[in-house]
Amino acid sequence: NKTTGKEIWSFETEGGIQSSPNVFSDHVVFGSYDNHLYCLGLETGELRWKVETDGYVHATPAIRNGLAFVAGCDGFMRGVDVEKGTEDISINVQDYVGSSPGFIGNVAYVGTFGNQVIAVDVEKGEVVWQYEHPERHFPFYGSPAVAEDGIYIGGRDKIVHALTPGTGEVLWTYSAGARVDSSPVIVGSRLFFGTQGGKLVALDRYQGEEDWVFEG
Repeated sequence: NKTTGKEIWSFETEGGIQSSPNVFSDHVVFGSYDNHLYCLGLETGELRWKVETDGYVHATPAIRNGLAFVAGCDGFMRGVDVEKGTEDISINVQDYVGSSPGFIGNVAYVGTFGNQVIAVDVEKGEVVWQYEHPERHFPFYGSPAVAEDGIYIGGRDKIVHALTPGTGEVLWTYSAGARVDSSPVIVGSRLFFGTQGGKLVALDRYQGEEDWVFEG
């Protein structure tokens, strides 16, 4: 209870939970390191369904058109019907993924542990493009912020990358000076993110230039 702090219900999986929950209607969907995607009742916490995968489910599911989308450590992006628990979509993206999908239309954008950012058309069931920095090859742990004119994601290469949604071409890159495992947030013309070096950074998201930096 957010007012009193008293527990309303709890549910225990057989592995650690790195995934944050996502809510759809009266359903709560999340992943676990016991290799399952779970759905619970929002009010009672009872198990509605669970779907087994072949690896950790690290990321927070994204929900689109009644399907919960998540790509995990087995190299597949899955779309599971939230109401029924049926796996309606399964796409081999050929890499471990800890990033939550960001959607523009029917295309999901994620970062991978294989040092790439990829665009996946979930209706066609195919990878549309792949991006990798030409020199710095490091994993992407954070999730992208997406807009019609840009995909923004930070990596363990200590860089924030701005990419064109349709092609994956680079709009700009920003050297953060430390790993960026956080997920950027878009607010108007600004992009906000934190670094492992303890800085909170605000960029002009169109130019990639610093507006300000706060260091605690």
